Amino acid sequence: MKYKNIYFDNENQKIRWTEFDPENLVKTYEFIGQSTRVEFDLLIELLWYRYEDSNIDVYDLKKIFNEFRLFCNNIKENFDL
Repeated sequence: MKYKNIYFDNENQKIRWTEFDPENLVKTYEFIGQSTRVEFDLLIELLWYRYEDSNIDVYDLKKIFNEFRLFCNNIKENFDL
């Protein structure tokens, strides 16, 4: 599985899944965590379900991501036979 970094621009409400280092991104992006492509797609789906067109605060996004990361890790651990 290939993990990439997730960055969020709170001001412009943009989220990126990238392997580039932070110095290659505009300074307004903040590191959120790491995920696979499938996990990232599911995270976007969950964020859309929760917020739709409303703004997301970076603090709330980090909290949701951390809970989501635990959820994904639990599934992987329980699936390992």
